[in-house]
Amino acid sequence: MAVAPARPGANEPAAKETRTPPARRRLRALDGTRGAVVALRLFIGSQVAEIAAPAVRHADGFGLTLADLVFPGFLFMMGMAVPVSMSALLRLPAAGGPDTAARRPHLLRVARRAVLLYAIGMFLGAYPFLPEELEHLRFVGVLQRLAAVYLMVSLLYITCAWSMAPPSGPPALADRSPAPASVRPRAIRLLARTLLLGGFPLVCVTVWTVATYTFHNPWPACADASALARDCSFQAYVDTNTWGAGHNFEGRPFDPEGIVSTLVAVANCWAGLVIGIDVVRNKQCYAAPDGVRKRASLLIAVGATCTGAGLVLGMAIPIGKQLWTPSYALVTIGLMTAGFGVVLAAFDGGLWAGHRIRPGGDTLVALGRNPLFFYILSELVVCTLDYIPVHHHGQERTAWSVGAQVVLTPWMPASLASAVWAVLWLSLFYVPLARLLVARGWYIRV
Repeated sequence: MAVAPARPGANEPAAKETRTPPARRRLRALDGTRGAVVALRLFIGSQVAEIAAPAVRHADGFGLTLADLVFPGFLFMMGMAVPVSMSALLRLPAAGGPDTAARRPHLLRVARRAVLLYAIGMFLGAYPFLPEELEHLRFVGVLQRLAAVYLMVSLLYITCAWSMAPPSGPPALADRSPAPASVRPRAIRLLARTLLLGGFPLVCVTVWTVATYTFHNPWPACADASALARDCSFQAYVDTNTWGAGHNFEGRPFDPEGIVSTLVAVANCWAGLVIGIDVVRNKQCYAAPDGVRKRASLLIAVGATCTGAGLVLGMAIPIGKQLWTPSYALVTIGLMTAGFGVVLAAFDGGLWAGHRIRPGGDTLVALGRNPLFFYILSELVVCTLDYIPVHHHGQERTAWSVGAQVVLTPWMPASLASAVWAVLWLSLFYVPLARLLVARGWYIRV
């Protein structure tokens, strides 16, 4: 993890070359949407679990709550960042695709980041390194899934992005000799483009669907269980037989971040990837407020359609985060797409122009600049304080929950006290820290 300071212009001519407002070169909506997801994660993660309202806790089994939107939001924004950070691959000639030399630095960077994400996830899973926790250490989790999905989607992009470039290549190549015989034929280019624009996630979802609905769990307790029964599902069977139930979440037969459901989670990241490709390839559409508003309207319409289609699909395959069902993926893709359209219209389409509401947008942008840092920090804060016992009037509580349960609950309902407690942490700790990092130009990368 490295801190990348802001780099001011080196001389006057360079300053003249960068007169274009930053919002035109980098959409504020990218950081704003990511910041909204981070803010929601901090609000959800700062609740006191014992007294939190059902809406801010994950649905038990099937259903959809506010908490169930966080993880797909991170996947969506991570996918959108892939083509933005590797936009050069979309400018390479498509005649033969990018050569190995062009791919190598991107492959190394993707592999390094995936390994670091997985390692940080394992660190958070082991923290605070108590013997009983290490004995049942999980090998999967939020960051571990982010690492796996990021690796798959990035490799898809690096391998197939060449198919999106003009077949003739850049004008500079017009006078060169004819392409060699090793040039990819049109069929290979079409296959690569099909995989990039929908074929790959469709294969992943199809594999999940076929495997889930054709599998019969041989465990005696699952003789009469349905295909989507969590503890008797195909995912439960794979996870338990891979590393044992003792390493699943809470020692259950089923792990919500298991191997099989990761196949469907790829679709959420891929949806962000496609929108990121559109942002990179159609910069002229995002260069002026009128073009931005048209693009935002299209995104909102597509998002609403996907959400509706997901709800309809939910009649056949229930919506559920723990199994990450295709209906859940489609609904959350729709909500994130429409949400990004709304933020795009507000931040870059000129709808967020009022001085009274501008600070709120700046706060979201600040949170969105260092999303991984705030996720890790919030996990460490809650986990540390949750392991510190506090005795109050003969009752044993934790340092994390005592503020809400002792100070706030006498004055308000328990669920409201939990929400107020989370808002206090968000507004008095995380937001000032986010603004300080941006003011100092510190962007913590992995």
